[in-house]
Amino acid sequence: MSTTDAARLRDRPRTAPEPALRPAAESGPGVEISVWSRLFFDGKALVLRSRGFFGERRETRYPLSGPQGISRALLVFPDAETAGRERGAGEVWLLDSSGQPVGRLLPYQWIPAGGRWLSFEEAVHRSGMSALFKACGIPVDRTTRDRADAPREPWWRELTLLLSPGPALPLWYQALRIAVGAVWFLAFTVLYFSEASLPWLMLLAAVTAFVAPVARLTVRRVTALRNRSAARLDPPPLVEVSPRPGPPEDGGGSTVATRRFVSRAVLRVFPRELSVVDPYGADVRRALSGPAAAVALVRMTGPDGKPVGVELRYASGVRAPIGAWADWFAGPGGEGAWHRFRRAVPLPCEERKVSAVALSHSSLTRGPGAAFPEPRAKEARRTALFPCSIAGRHSTIFMTVTSGFSIWWAPIVRIESPVAAWTSVLLGLSGLLLQFAPWCWHHLRSRLYFERPVTRKDQAS
Repeated sequence: MSTTDAARLRDRPRTAPEPALRPAAESGPGVEISVWSRLFFDGKALVLRSRGFFGERRETRYPLSGPQGISRALLVFPDAETAGRERGAGEVWLLDSSGQPVGRLLPYQWIPAGGRWLSFEEAVHRSGMSALFKACGIPVDRTTRDRADAPREPWWRELTLLLSPGPALPLWYQALRIAVGAVWFLAFTVLYFSEASLPWLMLLAAVTAFVAPVARLTVRRVTALRNRSAARLDPPPLVEVSPRPGPPEDGGGSTVATRRFVSRAVLRVFPRELSVVDPYGADVRRALSGPAAAVALVRMTGPDGKPVGVELRYASGVRAPIGAWADWFAGPGGEGAWHRFRRAVPLPCEERKVSAVALSHSSLTRGPGAAFPEPRAKEARRTALFPCSIAGRHSTIFMTVTSGFSIWWAPIVRIESPVAAWTSVLLGLSGLLLQFAPWCWHHLRSRLYFERPVTRKDQAS
């Protein structure tokens, strides 16, 4: 296994050869992963493009020959109880000639959309792993977790062997948040249970509380810059299509096109893949060439003969929705946008009639991987929020409490050290401002603009 220096990656071809595994789509920091991360065969070795600890784009090669080269793949199926309890259970181990693990794959990480809802065997096929192993000439064996031939490694070793697209949030940010949280909690515990005022410890708690919102704003800015940089890695798209929604009475269903959807969602056709970007930036990439690619572009029509949706059809019979016709092509200029899109996609175009019963299920045209407006503004605001840290939704609550503590505890140390007290208050107020200002801006933009229904004037512009 060898890693290519990040400075030389600009010399690499922009698109990976097919078949290539594409990661699950995510918004925010995950947009760069959708563009960059791939697992593919370059004719000599398996190549993993991923994101590293500090967010760098790296390329790691796994040889297919030699004493440590990959000689076979082992599908480790979960038992029935685990499969029913954990979505996406099961893993693929890459072994060398002596049976030692070289790498480990989780199929649901390499399915652009809806991977966790598939069985393990279907996930292996839908991710493109089967086609990739066939192209590499890697034989595939099967076993279950409870059998003796299943690999057994410590948890830390399993993490180091994992071939993943990379973390959505940079690991440096996660590590920093854990470190400052631990330091703050230690300082808070000593201050709360100690009878002494300890101004220096109060100041340490205030500084660590202030670092958290600063780090979050930093990672948001870095994410914006890196996403912009990642967009330049793609070749120019053959065509870009923005939504042309029709009025709700023309088949919009329970969803109403919003300004967020019209201004953010887009379909892009590249020479080898289709990009479906939803209103929140998540970029679902689907192959248009190679053994794992779709075989046809399908326009679905209802019982009355009117178009209702667009999808991709695969040789296995699997269908992947792209979007509802009412969301993308039913408005002014929609027919022209459809013809440009159809001509750019290098697949035969088919027509498929669907029944009224099938149309009653929204997943037909708005399933995993399709770009569509959220039915409720509240859900849209929540989905559009920047991803939280390792603490999840409690991250913001924790940051608010820590900054508030800097203000609440300051009077206790004011007599002994006025400088420490006032510094703590300023840091606490600044921390609260850095948290609530972006939150207020997000909600105001959402309520006053993005989640407003689109008008004909908006479409014309």
